[in-house]
Amino acid sequence: MDSIIKFEKDIINSLSIGIIVASQQGKIIFINKAIREMTGYKRTEIKTMDDWYKKACPDPEYRKKVKDYFQYDSADNTSDRTYKIITAAGDHKYFNFRYSKLENEKMLFEIIDISHRIAQKRELENQKLIFENLFTNSLEGIVLLDQNLKVLNANKKFEEIFEVSKPDILNKNINKVAVPNIDANVLKQAQEKFKHNQEWEREISYTVNNKIKYCNVHVFAVENKKHGELIYVALDNITENKKREFELKEVKERLELAVEGANIGVWDWNVEEEYIHFNKSWAQMLGYEYSNLGNDLDTWLKLVHPDDRDQALKDIRVHLNGQSEEYFNEHRLKTKNGNWKWIRDIGKVTDRDEKGNAVRIVGIHIDIDQEKRAAEEIEYLSNHDELTGLYNRRYFNEELKRLHNSRQYPISIIIGDMNKLKDINDTYGHSMGDRYIKRAAEAIKRTVRTEDVVARIGGDEFAVILPETDYSKADDVAERILARIEEGNKIEDLPVPLTIALGYETTDCTNQNHSIKNIKRCYNKADQRMYEQKFADRC
Repeated sequence: MDSIIKFEKDIINSLSIGIIVASQQGKIIFINKAIREMTGYKRTEIKTMDDWYKKACPDPEYRKKVKDYFQYDSADNTSDRTYKIITAAGDHKYFNFRYSKLENEKMLFEIIDISHRIAQKRELENQKLIFENLFTNSLEGIVLLDQNLKVLNANKKFEEIFEVSKPDILNKNINKVAVPNIDANVLKQAQEKFKHNQEWEREISYTVNNKIKYCNVHVFAVENKKHGELIYVALDNITENKKREFELKEVKERLELAVEGANIGVWDWNVEEEYIHFNKSWAQMLGYEYSNLGNDLDTWLKLVHPDDRDQALKDIRVHLNGQSEEYFNEHRLKTKNGNWKWIRDIGKVTDRDEKGNAVRIVGIHIDIDQEKRAAEEIEYLSNHDELTGLYNRRYFNEELKRLHNSRQYPISIIIGDMNKLKDINDTYGHSMGDRYIKRAAEAIKRTVRTEDVVARIGGDEFAVILPETDYSKADDVAERILARIEEGNKIEDLPVPLTIALGYETTDCTNQNHSIKNIKRCYNKADQRMYEQKFADRC
């Protein structure tokens, strides 16, 4: 999921169009790199739409007009409008704003800097002259038409956009040269407007040699001494921008599908209003109906496992206080059927007030239950003997190392070795031999305390670590083990009685510089005594 989120941000930040995402309350949730480059304003300067209006529209009357236009456009479902704004450097720029609504009543603003086109239009409107240099070298395609819409002149950019040669298109109807993908009635209405000196502006797609190209088209009338009143058409090729828009839309759709398909729970916490929105996947992940969930922190907190709750809350507080880049915690949540499910919880503060207090934090829940349980199973198998369920030699050796800094002295070690296991395997088969091994393991484990470490360290060898146990108590433990085995022999149907040789030793060293040495000596001495016992039993 982290890679998906980073991919989306990289795509959006690479776009040349400006992107702003704002909440219904006017809080700005996201601003991409293009906005900062276009305006010069830092993210910290425009945390809300009110901040934006104050910076971009410092004149109160114009600011009110802009806000009124936005309200009107929202009510009228008008999707775009052009505004004049002031940059951080004090320059005037013209931005084309396009609005669209996202889920959770968020608003997406897609902003294109059209200052260069507006400047050209104003210059032409004011002077009513066509400067040859501007006409020839303009970054926009320009074509001059007579009142019958026949081409009188076209610049190089127009030829480039529509892949035509000027000599081939002169005196031809513009609609045959540049074929617009537009309703015939709309086209007719537009033509009537600019024939009567009314400006007309619109985004139009054209079919050019079986390719689709997009242009912002601006049409108005100009006076010319030679030809009289002409129709001036400026076409800004926005095909690349449209491709980026489509890419952005595709990324958004893919992300939504990924979130839905990956069964990712999403939560959105308004800290100030103490309100949390959970999506349907969040509820379904735990077996609940969406309608069963509340919209406060307790909805989540009551489901957190008691052993995990304190750390989860601590990690949230650390992030809310700005001491971590993101909130990250893995904890268990109670499902509707009463089971516990492991969840990876990731979140990030998206808005802070002027004092730095967190206002909003958004995050995701990822089901890692199978992953976590698999890891626990691997951890268990790496430390336990598969046949008996006791600890294995690896874990036993790690415990010996750990005890060198321990304060659990005296420490006793018991070493046990089963008698005649090879003969049993050879005579009755390894299945019977395994049965003897399990019997011995069970007898030892049932005799010692829960805090004692019981391990199978070889095929027929066992070892027990007894913390805080002196030699006398170790002797008692060994006697109880032998007695339990003897008692089992009376009731267990075995071909021959189970017997085991035991040896034990105790170290009471409290000097950390020598504890490992003494623990090793203790182990070796217990092992030696076990073999002495084994040899004595054979005699």
